Amino acid sequence: MDNTFLNELLDTIGVSGFESEVCQVFADYVKEHVDNVEIDTMGNTIAKRKGTSPDSPTIMIEAHADEIGFQVLHIGESGYVYIRRNGGIDEQCLPGAQVIIQTHDGGRINGVIGKKPIHLQKTEERKSTVEVHHIWVDTGLPAGEVRSRIAIASPVAFAPNMIRLGEHRIASRALDNKIGLFVVSQVLKRIAAKQLLSDIFGVASVQEEVGSRGVVTVGYHINPDIAITVDLDFATDVPDCTPSRYGMVSLGGGVVIPRNADSNLSLSYQMENLAKQNDIPYQLSARPHATGGTNTSRLQLSRNGIKTLSLGIPCRYMHTPVEVCDLRDVSSAINLLVTFCSNSGIMKEE
Repeated sequence: MDNTFLNELLDTIGVSGFESEVCQVFADYVKEHVDNVEIDTMGNTIAKRKGTSPDSPTIMIEAHADEIGFQVLHIGESGYVYIRRNGGIDEQCLPGAQVIIQTHDGGRINGVIGKKPIHLQKTEERKSTVEVHHIWVDTGLPAGEVRSRIAIASPVAFAPNMIRLGEHRIASRALDNKIGLFVVSQVLKRIAAKQLLSDIFGVASVQEEVGSRGVVTVGYHINPDIAITVDLDFATDVPDCTPSRYGMVSLGGGVVIPRNADSNLSLSYQMENLAKQNDIPYQLSARPHATGGTNTSRLQLSRNGIKTLSLGIPCRYMHTPVEVCDLRDVSSAINLLVTFCSNSGIMKEE
């Protein structure tokens, strides 16, 4: 795995609707491994690896490039910056977080999320739930400089903070879904020298965290026979996530192969068989919900319908600034997708 590129992805900011920097980093990396790269009207980055047989199924492997974050809603007279959410952020993790505000000229301004000190709060305030409108971003800059450099609607993201946890695990903001995008990039790199029957599209899609919007247009445009989404999945190997309610998904247990309404069952079984035959660690999941949560639910309904599957990378503490993943699961996903692409021309319906 190219850890240098993974670090670059994690240092790049791409709040939903403002993914251009992430998509450009992805495009620059994969362009030498594919036949062509294009960026569509919405900002989706589409990399194509041409196959040798027009009769083989067209395969799209996609991951969303955007991350949860905020936009500037108001700048107060004292220079404090008030924000609203872009995506489903866990608000209880916000006080004390470090953030980055992006300026129109591509600059970055550091800030911290502040709130009224606990010492000055009344008893009922201490017990209240944190909401975004109760907090603000403090940049430490004079009010005039804040207003001159930061515009209303500027994107705000958690500051890059990747650390290693033991030998195999990392913690970072925006693992959802920089990890998925990293998997797509490594698959394209690994299959570059292979003679494949199928056309393979590797896609960095936009605006997943605000309704899976970008993948709608890219799915319609490519119209693949098979679409595989790579996204994070809920690791339930933590306290208070009982298997009887959420299923059992563990860090280090391998890539997650789902079976629910978003999954083409034949495709799910094929993936499981490939994993077994090639000794690739994997976990089966019914997912906590029958449908939704990833781009597959929107892709599946494109045009006359697409065979879809969402491969999952187990993640603890989803949608917080300290998401945790195991790099062994990332390797499992890469290996399984490379194997799938390499066998695509001879795979049959079950």
